[in-house]
Amino acid sequence: MENVASGKAASLAVLPFENLSNNKQFEYFSRGLVEELIVDLSHFPGLQIISSYTSRMLSDPDLDILAAARKINVDYLLKGSLYQQPETIRLSMQLLHTGSGKLIWAERFDAPRDGVFDMQKSIIERVVFTISSEVDHTLLTAAREKPVTNMAAYDCWLRGMDRLSLGTLEADREAREFFNQALTIDPHYARAYSGLSLSHFNEWSCQLWELYEASEKSAYKYASEAFRLDDSDYLVQMILGRVYLYRRQFDEAEYHISRSLELNGNDADNLVQLASCLAFLGRAAEGERLFEKALNLNPYRNLWYYQYGSLVYFVLRNFSTSVEMALKRPLTNVWVDLPGYIASAYTHMGRIEEAKQYVDLFVNAYISSITKGKKPSVDEVVNWLVQANPFRYSEDRDSVVEGILKAGLEVALRSADIPMVISKEAQLSTTEAIFKREQAIWHLLFAGVETTMPDLKGLQDIAQLLSTPEKEVHCTDLMGAESSMDENEYTMDEKARSQYERRVRELQEDITEAEELQDLGRKEQLRQELEYLLDHLEKNLGLGGKPRKLKSSAERARAAVTLRIRSAIKKIEKHNPALAKHFTNSLRTGIFCSYSPEEVVKWVLH
Repeated sequence: MENVASGKAASLAVLPFENLSNNKQFEYFSRGLVEELIVDLSHFPGLQIISSYTSRMLSDPDLDILAAARKINVDYLLKGSLYQQPETIRLSMQLLHTGSGKLIWAERFDAPRDGVFDMQKSIIERVVFTISSEVDHTLLTAAREKPVTNMAAYDCWLRGMDRLSLGTLEADREAREFFNQALTIDPHYARAYSGLSLSHFNEWSCQLWELYEASEKSAYKYASEAFRLDDSDYLVQMILGRVYLYRRQFDEAEYHISRSLELNGNDADNLVQLASCLAFLGRAAEGERLFEKALNLNPYRNLWYYQYGSLVYFVLRNFSTSVEMALKRPLTNVWVDLPGYIASAYTHMGRIEEAKQYVDLFVNAYISSITKGKKPSVDEVVNWLVQANPFRYSEDRDSVVEGILKAGLEVALRSADIPMVISKEAQLSTTEAIFKREQAIWHLLFAGVETTMPDLKGLQDIAQLLSTPEKEVHCTDLMGAESSMDENEYTMDEKARSQYERRVRELQEDITEAEELQDLGRKEQLRQELEYLLDHLEKNLGLGGKPRKLKSSAERARAAVTLRIRSAIKKIEKHNPALAKHFTNSLRTGIFCSYSPEEVVKWVLH
């Protein structure tokens, strides 16, 4: 997170939290939160945390906080306030970019009054990971718009890691260009070496098996150099630990993996990878705890988390959960042997027919990625499985291999050059696009980009249209029960009107609070919501404040569905521009809505 002008890490000041309650005991709680946040945030090497003394100076009410922060080269401000409610304590937090004054992130945390101190640790963990992720995302977005010649070392590292996430040989080569550019800017930048190590590690453990020895040596060399330059970086420790793990130097691997966790236990992405390492080391129960913590820290997690979770639960012999985790995403751009793990798990569950389907998928992936079209023998595949999975204990390794053999590996290899009949479920799992909801979270995958989003009605509308491509759906069918009203009904009943008016009063109070705290970003956000509600009330209330009659239900549904879908596409665009463009070109809205893509896309919807 580097400032381009200075070449230093992006700086963040945690301002003293405002205690909006009369209860003085929360002064202690407030100070404790700030101090713990400062300590935990300092574990992220990309952030330079300003001392609490300087932060207190910035909170002087007579100062223009943003101007004062810019003057001492502070890039981000974290503000917070505590408010005591009848049953809960509310902590409101905001992350501001000082250069633009933009509100980067805001969230509220509620805890029972009796359990607020017990909640302190979990609140801190969630805030720390969220802030580091938000700052990284903001800087990566900005870095993508800059020419490489104008980028700082951390910008180059972000761009390189972004390319590595694609998991292809071409992307690995592009990533190396960014890491080498970072070293041109700063020859002692440890993370650039760690990135180079990862790019070769991908080829060593996953992709380019014909250059196995060369890739292994490069992965080890660059990881060792990164560790020499900065042994306090938790990512460097994790990467070196994984390299030792695959070299079967288990004691060294265990040391560095444990050290990474000690240095930072709040990075969800890192915790997921540490969880899989612990599973290989025979400590799967500990790995499960780390995996669950990662899911809690990052509710809108990336889909790649699940293949690591699948491994952890396999080693725990929780085979049903292992399969469930593996099938939460399409089996594209995943570990070559992940379908093999699914086949093995199904074997151990006594579900041989499903096991056979996935051992077929595994053989196809193996021939395509490892032997490049050459049919291998059973012994070759087994030897590769043993080499590619660095289990410390033979019983864990044997559980995988024996399950795959019993699933019909030999038969699958014999018939590999014959077109196989695979179940619809297995066929869908190999597609490259996904659009499905799990509880209140949507998982999206398109053009190699994965993302997660909170539930929106517009996403539900899109999913319904994707399920029936080329078919016109009446807008009232998309609205469902919401449109079941006759022409004599009104735009707003008394209950809805009362709720709107209560929300207006709440917003007015919040705006007053924001003014008192000189929180310009939050004030503007609240003001926009207030103006929207007032405008909505004005449009729906006639003379004397009486509700207006509705337009026809079809017209009402048309307008609502169109707005919902457009709003959803706009939100998708922030995370996956290619998917947003695809929907813009292929979704038709109006009285009749449809999904009519120029090229057929197979979607996983359930």
